[in-house]
Amino acid sequence: MLTYTFKIITKFLRFGYIPSSGRNFSGVICIRHKGGSHMKKSYFIDFFRRINLFGFVSKIIKSINFTGFLGLIIYQNGLSCYNLLSEHMKIGDKIYSGYVWVKNWKLIGSSVPLKFLPVFTVVNNIEIYKFNGGQLARAAGTSAIITLQNFDRASLKLKSGWIYNISNYNMCTLGIISNSLHRFFNFKKAGIMRSLGIRPTVRGVAMNPCDHPHGGGEGRKSPPVGSKSPWGWLTKSGKNLVVKKNRIKILR
Repeated sequence: MLTYTFKIITKFLRFGYIPSSGRNFSGVICIRHKGGSHMKKSYFIDFFRRINLFGFVSKIIKSINFTGFLGLIIYQNGLSCYNLLSEHMKIGDKIYSGYVWVKNWKLIGSSVPLKFLPVFTVVNNIEIYKFNGGQLARAAGTSAIITLQNFDRASLKLKSGWIYNISNYNMCTLGIISNSLHRFFNFKKAGIMRSLGIRPTVRGVAMNPCDHPHGGGEGRKSPPVGSKSPWGWLTKSGKNLVVKKNRIKILR
């Protein structure tokens, strides 16, 4: 009976994935080097986790759409959903998901607001804006550390060196994203990357002049100007980094 219940739950938590090939609603390519992926299924992932209940990990799977492991969480009221698991979690582990303070919630994989956590806590799957769902530190082995806590703001330092100043009421998950050994995975051949939806990246000097500023010429001769992007702006001079709101770049 329990196995049959899992099959029914898994059936309704999966849906068909339609690749966009990096194009917008009008068919214009907005993200390069995407397309031609293999037909696959995706899972409904709960990035909000404001249910205010304890749950248990009943199943662990690996989805092609996420580098980390996914866990099927069954809560005390019978609701179930897939979540991104933290490192060292296993079947039967207990977690808490909610924005209300309860007793004994300090468990790896629990999701709570940043205001409940002390400084130097390692977190993942962090919301940038309230009720938008987790958007930061979702890849395998990634995390962030809380470096500052104010009355209504928190500072998070990512592994890339960025520091985010966000609201204290944003949700996050304790721990590091699972499957940290994913960076050692060998794709073995180009066909695997094509089946994942990644198209080849071609050098600019190998293109035609109409496709790239470095294109054209005879042989491997490069243009006698500075390196440029496909859209014509210089890439090795000046300040090309756009610093958005609530972001601070730490110079190493």
